Amino acid sequence: MEETKYCLCCGEKVQFNRIERGNRTEFTCIYCGFPLSADDEPSLTVEKTTSSPEEKKFRLVLVADDSKFTRKIIQDLLIEKKLADNVLAFENGLELTSAFARLTAEKKLVDAAIIDINMPVMDGLTAARIIRGIESQNNIPHVPITFFSSVKADDDMRTQMEMLAPANYVNKGTDPDPDKLAERVEQLFSYFVQTKET
Repeated sequence: MEETKYCLCCGEKVQFNRIERGNRTEFTCIYCGFPLSADDEPSLTVEKTTSSPEEKKFRLVLVADDSKFTRKIIQDLLIEKKLADNVLAFENGLELTSAFARLTAEKKLVDAAIIDINMPVMDGLTAARIIRGIESQNNIPHVPITFFSSVKADDDMRTQMEMLAPANYVNKGTDPDPDKLAERVEQLFSYFVQTKET
C-alpha cells in the first residue's frame, strides 16, 4: 500500500513527492503540487502560542461565496474561534470588490479575504484581480487571499495564484453534508492560523 497524505487543494488523501532540503523534508502533492503537512491529517485545532491573542487576530476579514450556508459557517467560525474581530460576507465578487473599494477609500485595512471561485455576477478570480488593482492604485499592501472552492486547482489556477500573491487555495469538497463542509472550514482555519503566524 502506497503512502498518502491529506492535500488541502485536492480535498483528499494523495500520493506525494518527498524532497530533502538540508535538514528539512518537504512533501508536495503529486497531482497538484500543493505543499503538504508532515502529519498525515491537517490539524483541526488552533495551537496555543505564547503571543497574545490580539496579535494573532485578524481585525477585518472579507468573505465572498454564493452559498448563504457557507458564508454563515465561515463567518460564525471566524468569530467563534476568535480569529477575527469583524467579518463582512458577500454573495458575489462584485459586492466584495465594491466593499473593498469603499473600505480602502475610508482608509480601513482588510487583513484577509476568503473567496469562492465560481459565483454569479463576478467570479472569484476576477474579484481578486480587481482587489489587486485597487491596492496598486492606492499603494497599499496586498491582502492575503484564500480561494475556498470545490474546483480542483490545476496549472492555470496555480499560475493565477502566483500572479495574485499572496494567494493560496483550499478545496471545500463536493460533499453537500453540512458536517463535512464544517470540517473543511475548520481545515481552512487551521491553514489560516498557520498563515497568520508566519
